[in-house]
Amino acid sequence: MRTMPSLEHPRMQERITTDCDEVAGSGGLVDVEPEGALLKDALRGLVGVFALHDAILIGYLALTTIVLLGAPPTELRAQCMNRNLAGIAALVSVCVLVRRATFLAPLLRSVLYRLSLVGAFLLNYLSLRTLLPAVRSDSVDAQLLHIDLLLFRVEPALWMERFNTRPIVEWFSFFYFSYFLICFLSMVLAVWVARPGRGTTEYAVGSTIVYCVGQLGYMAVPAYGPIQALSHLYQGPLDGGFFWGCVSSVVQAGGAMKDVFPSLHTAAPLWFALYTFHRARTDRRLFWLAVVAAFFSMNIIVSTMLLRWHYAVDVVAGVFLAAGTAWLTPRLVRWEEGLRARMGQPQPWSFR
Repeated sequence: MRTMPSLEHPRMQERITTDCDEVAGSGGLVDVEPEGALLKDALRGLVGVFALHDAILIGYLALTTIVLLGAPPTELRAQCMNRNLAGIAALVSVCVLVRRATFLAPLLRSVLYRLSLVGAFLLNYLSLRTLLPAVRSDSVDAQLLHIDLLLFRVEPALWMERFNTRPIVEWFSFFYFSYFLICFLSMVLAVWVARPGRGTTEYAVGSTIVYCVGQLGYMAVPAYGPIQALSHLYQGPLDGGFFWGCVSSVVQAGGAMKDVFPSLHTAAPLWFALYTFHRARTDRRLFWLAVVAAFFSMNIIVSTMLLRWHYAVDVVAGVFLAAGTAWLTPRLVRWEEGLRARMGQPQPWSFR
């Protein structure tokens, strides 16, 4: 009887090794890409589609949807959740379209992307009127008043009633109303007029942080403000004219009604001023624009309390939000630029 050669025989081992090498080739027996490389490719794909400010905005919508899941089940909650999910789907679709549909003209994709961002911010703000009561139906005005009294020994919104005269009320009503113009002009200059680059990215990232964090604050700290919660403590209504009428009409028509803490009328204009001063360090032409922005910002901050919309602690929180955003944003943008360079991806505002 013939016996099989032992596997321990040197010639048999050599033959097995040679046959395996021929089958496997240079890539090994199993040509499977390492897990780390797969994750890197996935990250490269995400970075190529979503900018940092896109991710923050989508994350905000996702987080508010999660918050709504914990709210009492009502038809209003269902409407808000459906709107949020539709918003996430729309933002994701736009990002994929403008950064992957290279068969479309770069100018068309650039304009579509900018319009979509502006629309997302506007719709998010307008949705607060139904979103805030769906998240929490209570208010914490008493607690905010208590903090003011602890910090300042007086409620500034009440103390300022001594300045309730037509010229002063109209002066600060004009600046309060100018908030909407400042938001519009800053967006036009930074996103549509300025050459796309780091400055545009800083504006987008910083503005997204200010508004998303501020609106999350509205949900966490719902309140109506002194004008409603402390109405019984005032001697009478504000002695306003044309501009006060404009402010009242706009707030009644589209205001969120419980958007108090932090004061975005404080945080947003102050952020715009700080951003412009930051950009003026490399472009001196922007210095006087920054000065004007700061002047408007200071008047708007005072108007928030004199016109009875905000407690002082709301204003303090808004100042911290703006200052923190101004410090954090350049660092986040430099990190994003480095990440994109390592991943071989273009910068966020490049649509070539």
